[in-house]
Amino acid sequence: MNKLDDSSIKALISLLEDPNEQIYNNIKDTIVSLGEYGIKPLQEAFETSQNTLQKERIVSILDNLKLNKINEDLKYWYAFDNTDLLSGLLKIANYGHPNLDVSVIKDTLDKMEEAIKEKIDGSDPIDIIQAMNQTILYDFGFNGNIRNYSGINNSFINKIIENKISNPIGLSILYLIMAERLNIPLVGINSPGHFILGYVNDYFSIEDVEDGTVIENIEFFVDPFNNGKTIETDDFDRWLVEVPYKLENKKYLPATNESIIKRVMNNLIYALFTTGEKSTAKELLEINESL
Repeated sequence: MNKLDDSSIKALISLLEDPNEQIYNNIKDTIVSLGEYGIKPLQEAFETSQNTLQKERIVSILDNLKLNKINEDLKYWYAFDNTDLLSGLLKIANYGHPNLDVSVIKDTLDKMEEAIKEKIDGSDPIDIIQAMNQTILYDFGFNGNIRNYSGINNSFINKIIENKISNPIGLSILYLIMAERLNIPLVGINSPGHFILGYVNDYFSIEDVEDGTVIENIEFFVDPFNNGKTIETDDFDRWLVEVPYKLENKKYLPATNESIIKRVMNNLIYALFTTGEKSTAKELLEINESL
């Protein structure tokens, strides 16, 4: 259907407190047909409503619309925009926070990029990582979320920026976004412990990550969750053997942008499940598995 103006949508939402089920179903169908245009006004109405029935109904419709939107958004990203990691992360964040201010996120990332660029003197890999560590972990104050390792906010880039804490993949994502902007050869590593990074000794292609050959060209590994600690490749191999993990399967560890987005989604799904939102978690799992 055609998009309604804001006043018409607000008028429809105000009628959701009517106890008549037939009226509710008719209004629900109309709002659902609006698609993503119904999300923000519903979110705003929920935040101001004093009517319990209306709030319950808003939540039900919102869940429907937001699930449809993230499904469509991620399918589009996978098909057309998967070289832009931040774009995929914003689609996940928009699911949890439909009214998020993207400019705040991009402004912080722009400042972080400029600060790292100023610290990089030459091209020594260790110096580059130290510059990233200094900027991200100390100057900007990002930390590992040890107290709430599986918290829902660890999966939303806007909350990571706002709260300055996240889990291993959330912190690693900041490094990968900066690496993408500054042409630093970092690759994500889906290690059996927690997500880390690999510094590659030469620039690599998406195909190198997809077929796993990039793993043979890693100079050292970086663990943003542990204060940006560097790990020698031999030490990493010894640790894999102890896990135990077969060294011949190392080629499966490098993470494409698609696998990173899927892992962030899985973390979100787990967080929702453990907080009791099992139905929503199941719906998101189906979406994630279909990608």
